[in-house]
Amino acid sequence: MDSFDFLEELNEQQRTAAEITEGYLRVIAGAGSGKTKLLVSRYAYLVECLGIDPSNILCVTFTNKAAGEMRSRIRSIIG
Repeated sequence: MDSFDFLEELNEQQRTAAEITEGYLRVIAGAGSGKTKLLVSRYAYLVECLGIDPSNILCVTFTNKAAGEMRSRIRSIIG
């Protein structure tokens, strides 16, 4: 997968949030709005495109199920 392919799947607001690199980012949105997709894409962007060490990134979710889903999706993008 080309390093930016995952960004093409995002809408304009999601892509903007995925590419912001300064400061913290808090995403508040309703169920089914693409929060997990955004967080996974942001993580992949930081690691694959900017070379950020994954140990310097914290992704927080409300449930273990959501955390497992994020791990699975991240692995599918960056291995």
